Amino acid sequence: MHPPSLSHPRQSPHRHILQYVTACVALCAALLSFGPRHAVLATDSGGGLAVSPVSSDPKAGVTNRPTFDYRLDPGAIQNDAVVVSNLNSAPQRVTVYVANAFTTSGGLIGVRANEHSKTGPVEWMHFTTQLADNTFDLPALTSKTIPFQITIPANAPPGDYAFGIAVAPDAKAAPVPGQNTVQILQAAASLVEMRINGPLIPIIRIGSLRVFSEAKLIPGLIGGSTAVTFDVVNVGNQKVDTVIGITERNAFSGIIHTEPEIKLSNVIPGSRVTLTRSWDNDPYVKGSVRVQINTGTASSASRSINFWSVSWKTFVAPTVLIILFFLIRWRLRRHRRERDARDLAELKLTNGSRRPGKRAPEPAQP
Repeated sequence: MHPPSLSHPRQSPHRHILQYVTACVALCAALLSFGPRHAVLATDSGGGLAVSPVSSDPKAGVTNRPTFDYRLDPGAIQNDAVVVSNLNSAPQRVTVYVANAFTTSGGLIGVRANEHSKTGPVEWMHFTTQLADNTFDLPALTSKTIPFQITIPANAPPGDYAFGIAVAPDAKAAPVPGQNTVQILQAAASLVEMRINGPLIPIIRIGSLRVFSEAKLIPGLIGGSTAVTFDVVNVGNQKVDTVIGITERNAFSGIIHTEPEIKLSNVIPGSRVTLTRSWDNDPYVKGSVRVQINTGTASSASRSINFWSVSWKTFVAPTVLIILFFLIRWRLRRHRRERDARDLAELKLTNGSRRPGKRAPEPAQP
């Protein structure tokens, strides 16, 4: 009688491998998830104001000049006027002010807030009408003409200048305890552009160049990313339009990405414009980024920076893969040894259960 054979359930090694892979993926997902969120309460102070140059032709209204544009000599005096309009059906107390202009990241010319420091051509202009703190009451659906004068210093450097004449509601948001309040003033502005006659020298520079790179988790499968931040600085005396090109190379000087051309217009003298571009690619370990600026004039600029695309993520994925490889290899070897041991035990058990048979009698000798 054969002893009963004990059967042990055999689990497939693929099930264990799947469990390890799932655990590693869950760990990576937990490490890569981050990012707090905050909110800000915004208070709208209103609007409904307009400002524009006074018409140079009394019969043409106030729309025949979209902006002020002057060509003046050093020592010249320019008289003009601006029209402030209240488009609301209620009276408003408004403030008119002059502020420096700047180039936005979209290639437009903006005007700074009244609280911002005022330098250069802003100091050359003053309103010739009596306004207490440049503030006055404007009835509903009415306009007010405000004359001004620009006096160019005799030693004013030649070149392009820009500033704005702006109007905003004279309103202040009441602070609310326990809340962060941001007051948004819907100001309107009219641009003043001046060129002081004399030699023009366009000079463009790249003020800074910074690269932020996220390395590939798995080269060829899960890509990385690159972000570039740089400053376009006009240190000359002429307003220029720029065309900017960005290329990224790997450690072997091969081009791995070319960013579409960036057209940045109206870069006025003294402006510093910060631009950021990002794309889904990176050199994995080491690379370089080159920024080239052309202006269509004799001025151009270029700058390159080398960087290491290495972070803790660079080592996480290879380390996880190596661990998975050795875990799978160890599990397979262990499974093979256990299988061989069971087969050997079954073979010994089978051989041990056999009993030796009796010999057949030998035939009698004659």
